[in-house]
Amino acid sequence: MSAARPGVPAPSLRARMAQEPFRERGGVRYLELRSRSLLNRCVSDRMPFDWTVNPYRGCAMGCRYCYATYTHEFMGITTPESFHSTIFVKTGAEAETSRQLPSIVRRGQRVALGTATDPYQPGEAELGVTRRFLEAAAQVRGLRLGITTKGALILRDLDLLRRIHERSSLQVHVSLISPDAALLRRIEPWAPPPEVRIEVLRRLVEAGLRAGVSLAPVLPGLTDAEADLDALLGAVAAAGVRTVSCVVLFLRSPTKEKYLRWLEAEFPRLAEAYRHAYDGRVYLRGGYRRRIEALVKRLREKHGLGPSFAGTGDRGPEVPRQLRLWG
Repeated sequence: MSAARPGVPAPSLRARMAQEPFRERGGVRYLELRSRSLLNRCVSDRMPFDWTVNPYRGCAMGCRYCYATYTHEFMGITTPESFHSTIFVKTGAEAETSRQLPSIVRRGQRVALGTATDPYQPGEAELGVTRRFLEAAAQVRGLRLGITTKGALILRDLDLLRRIHERSSLQVHVSLISPDAALLRRIEPWAPPPEVRIEVLRRLVEAGLRAGVSLAPVLPGLTDAEADLDALLGAVAAAGVRTVSCVVLFLRSPTKEKYLRWLEAEFPRLAEAYRHAYDGRVYLRGGYRRRIEALVKRLREKHGLGPSFAGTGDRGPEVPRQLRLWG
């Protein structure tokens, strides 16, 4: 795809973008994006999958830390907050998506649903793009499929998920970073509360599906307290979950600027420490990251949990001391 120019949609997208919304709900505008296929080839060696499926561009979950806000620049939208209020709905992709799946199966390649936007964000209840992809996936055998979501709407599709599980390899990852509902309302304003997501996990496991927790991202100073992580992993283990993956927050532009503006307004005591820690960096490395990895490893072992296929890079000694953003 061509490099984004401020305020100008990429040439490959411009002709396919509708200019007028066909749906508006709760301050969110939904526009059509005509697409040939939902499957996009992933060429990064760092990713544990070969193809991505994102039925939507933009995500109404509103997560403050969402790394994918930069993708709206390809649509000619330069205000990062618009990623959560202007959603492009991919249409017309069913036939080509179904045609591609058998060859992906033959090559043994992996497909990840929900890598940049949540496939079960609020609009999916009416628009159904994710369900139509799963209907196509359920028609093939031997597909290697992973799903990542925060949405409780995934339970609507239990029939399809069971069929895919019976015929293929399916892993579902529910993203949950804290057991604190009040805190998550500020961080992920339109995502289901933690108790709902834990119940979703319970029902997925009861349905015989392979379901794990994605502790991603850990937010320094906000969701990294040992007591909270201990409570969270204990709760998901009690729900029958057996795997937890973990990633520390990374910040790239324009998410970095957006996140820091939010932090200054909501948690000003942390703003300066974040600016210092992420100055000239996208990833936190060194002592902090090693302590988080060691802590999560120790808590997983305590609750009988293992790492997911995505990996968590477990290494380093156990560190029982309080975690510090700048440590």
